[in-house]
Amino acid sequence: MSLDSITETIAHFVGTFQLTIEQARLREQYEEFTALRRKNDLDELEDPMSIRVKADLKLDPGDYDALPYMLLPPPSDLPLPPMPDGPVEMAEMFSGSAFGPAPYIPDAQFGEAQTATLILDPQVPPLIIGSAVTYNFQTIVMSDNDVVGHGDFRDVEIQIAQGQQMLDVALSMHAIATPSLNIEDYKSLEYLESLAEQMQSPMISQIEGVTIHQFHGEDALGVIVNGEVVEEIPDWNDLLPAHHHTEEDEDENDAPDMLPAEWDRSDDDEFGEGHTVIAGGNLAVNEVAITVAWVDAPVIAVGGKSVSLTVVSQVAVVSDIDQGEPGVQSDTNVVQASYIGTEANEQWWQDDDAAEPGADPIVSVTWIQGDLWVTNFIKQVIDATDIDKISTEISASTSLFTLGDNVLSNVTNIVQLGNFYDLIMIGGNMISVDMLHQTIALLDDDVYGNGSKPAEGDDNLVMNQASLTTTGEDTVEELDMAHAEAMPLQQVNREAFEDALTSNPDYAGMELIRVLKIEGDLVQINSVEQVTLLQDQDDLSVDAAAAVDAVVNGAGNALLNAANVTKVGVDSTVMAAGGEYSELLLHQASLLDIPEVPDASELANEAIAVLMEETAAIGENAIAQAQSNLTPSEIASTDDAMQTMLA
Repeated sequence: MSLDSITETIAHFVGTFQLTIEQARLREQYEEFTALRRKNDLDELEDPMSIRVKADLKLDPGDYDALPYMLLPPPSDLPLPPMPDGPVEMAEMFSGSAFGPAPYIPDAQFGEAQTATLILDPQVPPLIIGSAVTYNFQTIVMSDNDVVGHGDFRDVEIQIAQGQQMLDVALSMHAIATPSLNIEDYKSLEYLESLAEQMQSPMISQIEGVTIHQFHGEDALGVIVNGEVVEEIPDWNDLLPAHHHTEEDEDENDAPDMLPAEWDRSDDDEFGEGHTVIAGGNLAVNEVAITVAWVDAPVIAVGGKSVSLTVVSQVAVVSDIDQGEPGVQSDTNVVQASYIGTEANEQWWQDDDAAEPGADPIVSVTWIQGDLWVTNFIKQVIDATDIDKISTEISASTSLFTLGDNVLSNVTNIVQLGNFYDLIMIGGNMISVDMLHQTIALLDDDVYGNGSKPAEGDDNLVMNQASLTTTGEDTVEELDMAHAEAMPLQQVNREAFEDALTSNPDYAGMELIRVLKIEGDLVQINSVEQVTLLQDQDDLSVDAAAAVDAVVNGAGNALLNAANVTKVGVDSTVMAAGGEYSELLLHQASLLDIPEVPDASELANEAIAVLMEETAAIGENAIAQAQSNLTPSEIASTDDAMQTMLA
């Protein structure tokens, strides 16, 4: 429809007015933009009285050598924060996935505990050029205390207090004190002398029922299991309880099951029929593997002393007293295994290092002005409570109660690769300390009611396993005159130092002499502390369990502390001006409260009960009450993660 003449005139006027306004706006913006651009051009103009000349100059690379690269120490007014006083729980905690490749952790059907890493601030020397220093702290704290139904249950708080006291007892049964985390302590000869005195006169616990095996020096070499020399260490996988044995893999052609494992109700699975209560079946593993091949040489000359201390201390404390009808008592297999050995390894490179007749050897020296540290400090802790209470009646055709079955794992793998030399000269002392502390405490005191019985053969496994393998044998000799005269020469006397080595007949005929010259000390430390505490004290009462042949399992736990240290080197001749001292100690201690007869479930846990009465802080009879008497409890709901499936 066309507009009349008046309406068309008005529309034309409105359009012209809008265009005029828009043009004015654009002009204003353009003038502002032009002014800003001119201002920028003027600002870049420099003072006309100054002249600046730019030129790209390239120096002849043949006339100038690169300056040596050196890391400067931090300012002295900014010291590192000290270690926290008190327990490690005071340190800052970060929870989450670990860095690096994921370690192998067995599959868990129903739940896992998350690893919490403690970040401490250890004291380290300010200048550690060329050194390898690691601190690794791993801690898992799990509380999986499930409650199903009403019943006369033991008090959980008293049971937890009992476990902490038992752990304190276990820690007191070691041969020597806990290793220091202060790296500077190991430079002190006074501290090393105190360690040597403890190793010569190790602590022997006076607690009744403790079994202790101690071996010194060469007697500690080889494979020793529970105080006996054997040919090989038992395999952990072969000793695992039946609950942790994996079934054969399914056919590769079968389609993968996208549903959770606990939903599988096929006839091939044990869930397909019967009634099962799993209150145990926990797996707790602390595992450390260290491989050190940092520095070594066929000849090591030491201006001070050569000190080597090796300690393997293993402690296991177990309380496994079950109450109920005959046949409810489980068994606990305790294995403490150690391997300490040295293997010969001749240097392989000197056969291809022959010089032409009459030619002087070339000396390549790596200078370290201070100390050289090759240290690894590792502490792994698992503190887990799986104290379950169940009182229920079976009314379904098929049931599965999973109150335990937790998987906890701390894994550390360290590989340190360095260089081999023809000669290592140390102006100070050469110190080597290897200390492996392993502690396990298991409380599996279960109470079965209403005819409940566990499955046969599904018992507990407790294992401390340590191995310390050294590749390269050391032969001790006196420091000869040629090396003694070259020892005080420093980097400023480099030519004199090289002349002293080329004139030494021990290196005649060599084309290249590779030397590591350390002005200070060479300190090599591997300190591993592993602590595992698991409390699996269950109260299990299932009505009609005998009638329907229900399996009520409170055991089937597996605990492992494994520490494997491999020191890779070559056969060496060690010449120390201050003399050589070495000490080796293996300590295995165990306190076991396990009935030896099938119907001994009514026996009191006297050895540990008396011990707990002496240290209990909550009352003289509190632990005895928690051990053998049932206290009323009104808890009727689940206070932690629990999975229950009824069909």
